[in-house]
Amino acid sequence: MSRTILFAFVLVIATPASAHDWYPIECCHGMDCAPVEKVEMQEGTSLVVTSRHGTGIVPATMPRRESKDSRMHVCMRPSGSGGMRIICVFLPPQI
Repeated sequence: MSRTILFAFVLVIATPASAHDWYPIECCHGMDCAPVEKVEMQEGTSLVVTSRHGTGIVPATMPRRESKDSRMHVCMRPSGSGGMRIICVFLPPQI
């Protein structure tokens, strides 16, 4: 193996993992997941969350997944009605 190929291989292995490395494929299709920037409680038990992708409502019945970095994350896509549809939500273990 040449030194150049070996050096490139070492750089790839040494690169720190990003959040997209742990988002499940069923949640994150091409970068729809991001850390939550703002959380609000809506009447009842629903959460309104905002990320860099927009704002959406997390239904009270939506399963919560565990975040791998102690931050809240959300995966969302545009819905047919013009809003954002929440696909997955990740909460830190203590929430």
